[in-house]
Amino acid sequence: MASDVKKMPPKDIASSPQYDLFTSFFGDPKDLSNTIELWDAIPKYAVTARQQNALRDSSGRLPPHVAEFVYNAASLDRPVRCRMTVKPALIEVADGVFKDFYPSQSEEIIEEVLKKIFTDQQYGMHSFRDVESWVRFTLNMIRKELRERGHSRSLDEIKRSLEIMRNSIIDVEMSGRGRGIVYGNPILTNVVRTTRADIEDDPGAKWTAQLPALISKSINELSYRQFNYALHMRLRTPLARWLHKRLVHRYRNASLITAYSFAYSSVARDSGLLNNKRISANIKALSEALEELKDEGILFSIEIDKRFDGKRLTDAVYKVFAT
Repeated sequence: MASDVKKMPPKDIASSPQYDLFTSFFGDPKDLSNTIELWDAIPKYAVTARQQNALRDSSGRLPPHVAEFVYNAASLDRPVRCRMTVKPALIEVADGVFKDFYPSQSEEIIEEVLKKIFTDQQYGMHSFRDVESWVRFTLNMIRKELRERGHSRSLDEIKRSLEIMRNSIIDVEMSGRGRGIVYGNPILTNVVRTTRADIEDDPGAKWTAQLPALISKSINELSYRQFNYALHMRLRTPLARWLHKRLVHRYRNASLITAYSFAYSSVARDSGLLNNKRISANIKALSEALEELKDEGILFSIEIDKRFDGKRLTDAVYKVFAT
């Protein structure tokens, strides 16, 4: 029988220069955070609540969600094809009633909040030797941050998202030499709630959770980039947020005179967020997300070159310039 005992964070962790760097920012720290190169490239939040409702069977179950994407990091000599499998979380939604959930938009936002809380050293711990990162928080801390950033959630909604993040399993496999699982765990592991009162009645109770090993590995290897967290949280759509992080990692020579070019087809493949049956509708959604980035002052201009096979629209190539 498997043990129900949760792993606890170590009581004493030596000072880590890598963690010190991760928690240091050029600018106002309350509005800045870090984006993790490989972890944030995984399209783990792509299936919307509406899509999940359509996919559930009569007993509330969902199949594993499988998607392929390409990881193209600055540290790699060529892009790597990856395969992601999301095993849904089985959550009790009423007394004796259970449903499967994939992580989705709410979980994406709450993960961003937890990573932001982690950048405050009084709430975070990182062990270079053990490649472990832990974050301490309360439900009230998450609720307050969500409200201040325009993403208000109730305590019940926050608790459900934490349950989904704790129970859904993300497997990522890379192709090529050394093919194998590079990550196979929940989004949050070893979630511990510590309180003398019933957790349902105490939103101020302390929680501790272990962050994904890919985040800890990135901290050790310095494979992350600072980004404007406040602006990111203002973005209305998951696609605009996904594009923002992609630009942070890939558009490293950003300027008014140096463009960044990409194809619609690569965004559709790698984000998992463009699922309309008509390519014209997907390209319209992508163009609207880019316009949102322009409205927020991230992009200065956007050019689009639509590609056709006869009269049939097949792709579009975008060229964007930064402010």
